[in-house]
Amino acid sequence: MAAVQLAEKDWEQLGQFLASYDEQREIVIKRCRDMQKLAKQAIYSLHRGEASKAADQLTKVEAIARELLPTLAKYPTLRSGSYAAAMEEYAEAAAFACFLKEGRLVRSDEMPLVEPEEYLGGVLDFTGELNRYAIARATSRDKAAVERCRDLVDALMGRFLQFDLRNGSLRKKFDGLKYTLKKLESTLYELALTDAMGFKMSSEAAAMEPEAAAAGGDIAEDS
Repeated sequence: MAAVQLAEKDWEQLGQFLASYDEQREIVIKRCRDMQKLAKQAIYSLHRGEASKAADQLTKVEAIARELLPTLAKYPTLRSGSYAAAMEEYAEAAAFACFLKEGRLVRSDEMPLVEPEEYLGGVLDFTGELNRYAIARATSRDKAAVERCRDLVDALMGRFLQFDLRNGSLRKKFDGLKYTLKKLESTLYELALTDAMGFKMSSEAAAMEPEAAAAGGDIAEDS
């Protein structure tokens, strides 16, 4: 019986593919770090009221994402991991920017570079930034802004409850959404309490639970 022979040319091509894959993977990981950094910077800029700067940072994220598309088309498995995480960060920042500018949630079709699961993950992360923003607005007694934040998170809660989320990253993020809604309700309660008593609200008091707020909390009398 003749010895089994391997197709040498075939195996050489497989080796070349793996070498190229590893090389492109390192490039994608590095560029994804750049995207995540820019998206995080955009969120920071938005909290500081620097919308124009944030827009420039998000434009740079989009440019890098498009730059990587040919590589992802050739090696589809590279989309998961670093690239997906970077796109979630981008979706989070874009959602925050849209809310601050237009008072609404950005639609998924307004972000064609983002896959549905990445969009959902980014939106869930965005609610955490929304809570931070609401606390900042509460210290300025901007009740209407806090209510808009609460209403959006409440609406998202209703929508996500309709999804059958399996165990995974989206499920974990959704569990955090419940806590965010509770914190926003607590912030509104504390705001109403301090308004009724004629006090100013500190950022620490804004983040209190209702029970702590009712006990007196960290509030300062108006001068």
